[in-house]
Amino acid sequence: MQDSECNYFTQLTKLDYSYTQQQRISFAETMFRYVVLILVMLTMAHCHSFLRDEYIRAKGRSTIGNGRQNLINTRSVKSIKTSDSAAINPDLFFPPLPGQSNNDFHPQLRRLPSASEPLYYYSWHIHSYFFHENKNVTERALDIRQQFMNFFHIKTCEGNCFMGGIFDNCTVMCVWDPVMGVDGPHPYGQWGVYLPNDQLMDTMLWMSANHGEFEVLFHPNTGEMIGDHDSEQRAVWIKQQVPLDLDFLRWLQCKWFGCDDSL
Repeated sequence: MQDSECNYFTQLTKLDYSYTQQQRISFAETMFRYVVLILVMLTMAHCHSFLRDEYIRAKGRSTIGNGRQNLINTRSVKSIKTSDSAAINPDLFFPPLPGQSNNDFHPQLRRLPSASEPLYYYSWHIHSYFFHENKNVTERALDIRQQFMNFFHIKTCEGNCFMGGIFDNCTVMCVWDPVMGVDGPHPYGQWGVYLPNDQLMDTMLWMSANHGEFEVLFHPNTGEMIGDHDSEQRAVWIKQQVPLDLDFLRWLQCKWFGCDDSL
């Protein structure tokens, strides 16, 4: 019996020793893998830092070498006062089509000015958008419209009042009747303002603080409708951008003045 117990404990000791050896080997392998992983990560970080520094140095050498060539190209812009009709050259624009009423006529440039020529800003428009099919939303939007009119002491527009000045004889700020639906490039309800250049800052300040839940578009009137309504060119938004139908403006341009890829 004693011999049997001794053999049992001897075998158990061997198994325990064997298991301990396996644990040690497994632990050593794990530690080795961790060390290799850390070395790889350190090498990658060093390479990234080296490449980043090389990129910065290369950009610096490129900027110094090219000088002013790396500056952003800008263009000259001139603001036209509504009373300064002498500053406007009517020959820059297409004439109205035969039989076209003043209410239908939107002055359009014959061509865009080159980069060395000034771009004239004749006036601005404001559009405040709302979901016209919702009665409560519409009431809130028109309440802001009325507050805007009261604050600036203005009335509804008489006639076209699109560009202002010699184009349609509009010289003061006014609001159009609200539009309850799709209208041209505008996808849903909106109320709008004709705005002379000299009142842009005051109205933008007021709108930035009082637009409520509604998106507001400020766009200039240069005679090139597509770029004027395009946020990547000259349009400015308060809150978030509403997707305008610029293809409609391209169609309108082709219909009235002929298609020109430069516009």
